[in-house]
Amino acid sequence: MKSKKLLLVDLENKHKVDLSPLDESFRAIIFVGANQNPPKASKKPATAHRFSRVDFLKISGSGKNALDFHIAFELGRTFETAPDTQCFVLSGDKGFDPLLNHLNTNGMTCKRVESIAELVPSNVVPVVVPDQVVCPHCRKASTIPHHGGHWCSNCGRFAAPPDPKLLPSNQKGYREPERYRYEDTAIYSECGWCHQKTDMTGGIYDDGEWMCGGCIARYAR
Repeated sequence: MKSKKLLLVDLENKHKVDLSPLDESFRAIIFVGANQNPPKASKKPATAHRFSRVDFLKISGSGKNALDFHIAFELGRTFETAPDTQCFVLSGDKGFDPLLNHLNTNGMTCKRVESIAELVPSNVVPVVVPDQVVCPHCRKASTIPHHGGHWCSNCGRFAAPPDPKLLPSNQKGYREPERYRYEDTAIYSECGWCHQKTDMTGGIYDDGEWMCGGCIARYAR
């Protein structure tokens, strides 16, 4: 079982945040200054995946270190309610260090980091989810790459047309697949009742002669 990890983001100090490299053991709270707004990318369908498992906390008042005190309060609350949680503060403000050292002395595991890269193990290559193309027809970010273009799995249309040069039919050595033809499975013979040469797929073969489906239907009435 993975340990719980809490990331507290000082958005006044770190203005650009992409949390997508973090695994599911992380939960994050982004502290937004009184004169700031949450990142626009968190509201766009194509980039919202960067902010999964994230809460935004906008402070109500302004003042020197006002946001820092909110982060300090959250650390204290975590110390009281879930002391086994590993806490990380994303900020370039070294003023957090004495508080974090004090919490570490009292049994918590806390650390200040200046980039998300510090939270990703060096032996693990983070899976970066590319920004999805929003379909212009249905306005959904449900497109997938398709031969140089993007096909929308929601409405079934192309958000961006494929590159003709990448289509299989334009590749060297391409052969048109054999298409199913009804005639390949049809059985043609002469009906022993109406004496018409026709498809006997739905007919009956008995005592050396065929009875076609049409005759079967007539005699079944």
